[in-house]
Amino acid sequence: MSDLKKMTLTVKNYHLQASGDLDALYTQVRCEDSGGNTFQFKEVVMLSYLQRHGAIATDSPRVWYYKHLGKKSIVLVACEKSNGKIEYDLDHMKLVAKSSVLKGIVFTLAAVPAGLIIATATYGLGLLVIPVGLFYGYRSMFKIPGMLRRKTLVNDLASHGIVVR
Repeated sequence: MSDLKKMTLTVKNYHLQASGDLDALYTQVRCEDSGGNTFQFKEVVMLSYLQRHGAIATDSPRVWYYKHLGKKSIVLVACEKSNGKIEYDLDHMKLVAKSSVLKGIVFTLAAVPAGLIIATATYGLGLLVIPVGLFYGYRSMFKIPGMLRRKTLVNDLASHGIVVR
């Protein structure tokens, strides 16, 4: 599973792809670390709570605590404000994990019919869609909620010296 990482970075620019009541998905988030190296996250999932507390503020250094969902996609768990206070919301993170389970169920149920339809149109080549859909369904139902459950996040934050009440 993905370890919780801590990084001081400055957000240079981003693109808001989707926003909801609970969370937002940012794409093409270009950041600069404390050493001046520029890098980019393909996708950043952030709770609305952290957004309101300035986690995505541009041109000001922030400390992010995040977990990797993929090679270039992350989920932001906590952020440190400029006054040193660490903001996190583990209750809403639990809701994100539950929505991931529902997404996994949809992927799993849609994998076989979609694979058969695509296979009909591509003379059998579309059958490769079925294992890919089942893999993403498994990942969304088991791996991601396991990374974002409360007990795991409390232990990960404690390893960085953050006490969760």
